Amino acid sequence: MIHVGNEVEPSNELGSEYFLQRKSLLDGELKYFLKHDIINADTQMQSLSEMGVDIEYGHLSDRKSIPALLKAGQSIRRICRKENIDLVHVLWGSTTALMTILFSLRPVIISFCGSDLLGNKDAKGNLTRSGKLNRTLSKFASRFAKHNITKSAQMKRFLPGKAQLYTTVIPNGVNLNGFYPMDINKARKNIGFDLFKKYVLFFYTEGQVVKNKKLALEVMDIVKNTLPGTELIIATKIPHEKLIYYYNACDVMILTSFHEGSNNSLKEANACNLPVVSLDIGDAKERLEDISNSFVIESPNPEPFAEKVVEVLRSQKRSDGEKASPEVSVESVARQVIQVYQKALKR
Repeated sequence: MIHVGNEVEPSNELGSEYFLQRKSLLDGELKYFLKHDIINADTQMQSLSEMGVDIEYGHLSDRKSIPALLKAGQSIRRICRKENIDLVHVLWGSTTALMTILFSLRPVIISFCGSDLLGNKDAKGNLTRSGKLNRTLSKFASRFAKHNITKSAQMKRFLPGKAQLYTTVIPNGVNLNGFYPMDINKARKNIGFDLFKKYVLFFYTEGQVVKNKKLALEVMDIVKNTLPGTELIIATKIPHEKLIYYYNACDVMILTSFHEGSNNSLKEANACNLPVVSLDIGDAKERLEDISNSFVIESPNPEPFAEKVVEVLRSQKRSDGEKASPEVSVESVARQVIQVYQKALKR
């Protein structure tokens, strides 16, 4: 199993809970990675291991360097020569998937995660040059995979027609032991929130242009004019184990991205019964279809979006998203991935 992640040096400013030490695909050495960058791949790997899959797990940091990609390819080839390797599962498209296809001696499964297939966007929502290249390479690699996985049906439609015939839609799973409803006052006290304020949650890290921060701020300007004192919480690089308190402490979460695969924060918010207002991106419609006090907005227009945020805030009600969580639990997703492995080996 191969995943992309940017190697980092642990800093004194951040605690140890911000980092994970995992094997580098380039040299087999243990390197440090920011936990929030690799947690979803890590969780999937662990859930598969718990179901009896024997996994050789490595991270690829430098996927834009041709020498590094060649070195990683040679490493994959060495790993494939081990007798116990049946499949190679790469958790990213673009150059990473193409390199894996070229060097693997075993059948390859590609999991497309979002921007690798949908393409990077600029601040205006236009596809960038690198986004076009990523999309082209991903589509090309998908034709030669034994099987593909996309995070949503919306993503699957971006693949070539032939590749769609051996593609399965499987979102990332949610650890329901780590995300569940709790008393709002308990959550707010844990992270120092005011007990009487209204809070809107928005996930954004500097440089994540795809999250469309501009629209989120436009929405909040309208919300604050109607409900003064409402505060936007821009969540960035929060330790994963702390996120449960943010989901339970806030009143609503907004998703304004240009595109998504299957947004993890949406599924985690559902598990905590946090209402969500989202654009029609990724699998938002499927995830919020039958959930109370949550809404999907068709147009990236701040006015109708803000109206629904105000409606949720005025209701002072939680959602019932928890009821839909079992189908996207890490255990359920692991079983689906194993079925893909079995299907690929039969092919």
